[in-house]
Amino acid sequence: MVVKDEEKEAKREKQNEKMRRYCWRVRHFHFIKKKKIVFSQFGGNGYGCNPKAIADEILRRGLDWDLVWLLKRGTDPAKAGIPAGIRPIVADEESRNSLYELETARVWINNIHFQALIERGLVKRKGTVYINTFHGGISFKSQGNDRPNYAAKMKRMSRKVQNQLKDCEMVDYILSSSDFMTHPLQEFFHGHGEIMRIGDARNDIIIRGSEELRKKVRDFYGLAPETKILLYAPTFRDNGKTDCFDLDYERILSALEEQDGCHWVAFARMHPNLRKKAKKLIPQSDRVLDASAYLDMQELVVASDIMVTDYSSSIADFMLSRKPGFMYAKDLDKYVETRGLNFALEDLPFPIARNNDEMVDNILNFSQKDYEEHVQRFIDQTGYIDDGKASERIVDFLETIIEPGKHRV
Repeated sequence: MVVKDEEKEAKREKQNEKMRRYCWRVRHFHFIKKKKIVFSQFGGNGYGCNPKAIADEILRRGLDWDLVWLLKRGTDPAKAGIPAGIRPIVADEESRNSLYELETARVWINNIHFQALIERGLVKRKGTVYINTFHGGISFKSQGNDRPNYAAKMKRMSRKVQNQLKDCEMVDYILSSSDFMTHPLQEFFHGHGEIMRIGDARNDIIIRGSEELRKKVRDFYGLAPETKILLYAPTFRDNGKTDCFDLDYERILSALEEQDGCHWVAFARMHPNLRKKAKKLIPQSDRVLDASAYLDMQELVVASDIMVTDYSSSIADFMLSRKPGFMYAKDLDKYVETRGLNFALEDLPFPIARNNDEMVDNILNFSQKDYEEHVQRFIDQTGYIDDGKASERIVDFLETIIEPGKHRV
């Protein structure tokens, strides 16, 4: 077994060295294309998050830029939702085509790190601007070296962490939606990159709302237009445990139906780290649908009427709609001890339950007026600036980079 692992590692390193030489040749013999922007989100997993909202705004303006979207190997661009006007690049076996597009781009836009591509030789050129949009609005859980278990985790992930640090060193700008996120983002990016308080583009549709998207999601799952949706979107646990995901869907849906007389269903959206376990974690029921593979989380947020999570920052996006948000945190004490939270629980606007009895009580005794007042206090406290126009501000900024002589004043 040890011999096979060593052989596998040697083969991988040989391939990586080959690609490093390839990247060097691209940097030395190919010009940067001044109007090319390369987008990536969650390692090539479809079309979504902040990069999608930014690309959509560029398309809306009809700018004559070369927009490139990186997709992981084996992805069907049509199923990934890539629209006309964007050039999809599905990674080949060695990621050669993805590396070429990045090495010849004027701007990179990503919402995580380019760790795997950095291992293969990706280096940002002097004429390239790297904008990282991050992938969470207000982060409830600790990030980077603020995490209680950070040191131990880093020892187990040395190669990955080294590439993550190289990525951070290349970042020029980090987009933020609030004053509060300045410190967490500094920690997450290890002090690299200029933080721009400009907003989360992906939240524009949440703030504006969209009857078209509400219908689109219901049609996708074969639901009647009047059906109401509870979205359950928990995060993962570092220790891999799943006993905390025991939300009693049927009981909660029955309580909601008793309260308002409408028909309710639940969407269960597991974190990417949990999707392989989704079938075990989500009960077989006509009223509970697995939404883990749906391409765009923000569309689910727009379509849903209530959201339940544990510590996921996605509920901070959801609250911008002023629709009811709840936290189901069975393992709260343990989570605070091992991962850490950025807020005292009483500062959060979401009713918190540690068991299903409390969850039902919180729903039945919910006050929309009190909730909206608490949401506004939280927005004021954190300096949240999302207003439905973040994508416009970001593309204005991109115009100063791509076409500095023509940008808007």
